[in-house]
Amino acid sequence: MKQLLKETKYLLMIGMLYLAGTNIAMTFVNVYLIRLTNNIGLIIIQNILNYTALLLTFIAGTKLIHKLDLKVILDIGIISTSLYYLSILLLQKNASSLLIPLGIFNGVGQGFYYFSFNLLIGKLVNENEQGRFFSYQQSFSYIFGVITPSISGFIIARFTTLIGYYILFSFAILLFVLGMTISKNISPFSENRNIRMIEALKVKHNKYWDTLKYYSFSNGIRESIYNQIFTVFAYAIINNEQIIGNCNSLMAFIGIISSVCIASQFNRNNQKKFHLVASMIYFVTCILLGTIKSVTTLIIFYILMGLIYCWNNTIYQSMKYQLSNFSATTLTPYEFITASEFPIALGRITGLTLALILCQFMNTIHAYGLLMIIDGSIWLIDHIVIDKKVQWLEGGNNGTL
Repeated sequence: MKQLLKETKYLLMIGMLYLAGTNIAMTFVNVYLIRLTNNIGLIIIQNILNYTALLLTFIAGTKLIHKLDLKVILDIGIISTSLYYLSILLLQKNASSLLIPLGIFNGVGQGFYYFSFNLLIGKLVNENEQGRFFSYQQSFSYIFGVITPSISGFIIARFTTLIGYYILFSFAILLFVLGMTISKNISPFSENRNIRMIEALKVKHNKYWDTLKYYSFSNGIRESIYNQIFTVFAYAIINNEQIIGNCNSLMAFIGIISSVCIASQFNRNNQKKFHLVASMIYFVTCILLGTIKSVTTLIIFYILMGLIYCWNNTIYQSMKYQLSNFSATTLTPYEFITASEFPIALGRITGLTLALILCQFMNTIHAYGLLMIIDGSIWLIDHIVIDKKVQWLEGGNNGTL
């Protein structure tokens, strides 16, 4: 048990570093690419192919798991993600002509990472500790987020060329390398039997699996719109990376307090009410930002997102594992977890396709505002649908998630 707890801590550290690295790099990567290409449509297409590649990599992972242990697949994912940002770093302005293959390569890296990381969580993290696991992971990324966005924004604004971006991506790569180094402390894990993803996808009349598919799909839509649009929307309003960096630092500081003091206390008996509060705040704030595109409303959005955004991430991750356990009959929870990547990827592609269409046929700033309103609506719809389907799994376990 001591060894298991020790390896769980190592896994948590890896997840923290990977999440921090991607968050740091992604804070400005879309702005960076827009400055290179001045083409939001091309960047959205790149991300669509990214998520498609991620999904196909999950399928490849189910085949490789018989030949490679999960830790090796995890390392492949971290290395590939590092090489994606390293390629942007080295190619510099030439990266704009290689956005499509770079997006595919990034999807492969993320696919291998999340395929192995999700299965390792199922093997190493006890269900009663999952709430703390995910909230601590979020807290760590927020701690990095307090300092690095302001510093990064200052560095980017300090240089008239793109040198500031290169410094930022270099730091993210260092975090990935550190995570890969820590992964050496995790024992090898392998699967002797097939992970039956296709069979899981064919399961019908299972309300828990139906709910997990829906929740994964809707979260994919909302996540892709938020990640793709929000920072470039903020940049369109402020047009200053340093101010955006300061706002991200403020959001991260609030997020640390919220994640440690509030999100870490979530359990199956209270997650419903916290999700309702968060979804209502998010809905109202997205409408406010989408209709009143001003610096004031943007700052309000940053503050409130610092408070509640980690709530959704913690609840979603915990619900994903809860629902997979309830779904398991002749198939294992791991197979449902792996299969849930299909609706997640489909949701991401759907969200990005919607963003591409709106940005092509509307004024860009108005398209961004409408997309944020749609994004805010999805979170509230999720609450209603999940309550109707499974009543948020209330009362099934008195322990923490």
